[in-house]
Amino acid sequence: MPRLKAPQRREQLIEVATKLFARNGYEATTTAAIALAAGVTEPILYRHFKSKQELFVAIVQAVSQQTMKHWEELLAGVSDPAERIRRISKEFPAHARQLSDAYHVLHGALATPPLDERGNPQRRVMAVMKEHYAQIEEFFSRLVRDGQKAGVFRKDLDPKVPAWQLIMTGIGYAMISLNLSQFDDGWVREAIDTTIRGIRA
Repeated sequence: MPRLKAPQRREQLIEVATKLFARNGYEATTTAAIALAAGVTEPILYRHFKSKQELFVAIVQAVSQQTMKHWEELLAGVSDPAERIRRISKEFPAHARQLSDAYHVLHGALATPPLDERGNPQRRVMAVMKEHYAQIEEFFSRLVRDGQKAGVFRKDLDPKVPAWQLIMTGIGYAMISLNLSQFDDGWVREAIDTTIRGIRA
């Protein structure tokens, strides 16, 4: 296997760890297994990530960056507040499928948080998960605030409320569709339209 430059090796290790965490779970996956699957030794892995926890943090941060970048690109040139939300919802099923392994990792951590030696959820893991959802909350809250300023959405609403309605719809869709069966994508759009109708001025 050709020697990779540091950024490429880091990206490869994140990709391999994501697949193994998604398939076997965070707790059951060892750094030795990740190194073996990546075709490197554990000392090489530890040059890039000090621990399995650091790999998890990198995975979540990568998902956050990819998601925000993708959504901002989708909104380019779209000015109508309601249509901006619809544009995200229309593309979300494909987005979730594309990042299915990463979403399995996130949802696994939500359902069964990795524990520290005292049996408590690992603080750094929980912190990066909160950061991820805080970014999404702010993204949708901004869309709602823009709609309120434009007179399209109700001004009596706290923007965080519809933001979390959208987030919970997305989490529910991804968890069920990626694990059980595919929803009709039209159902997702209808669910989002129901939320939009509820916040219209």
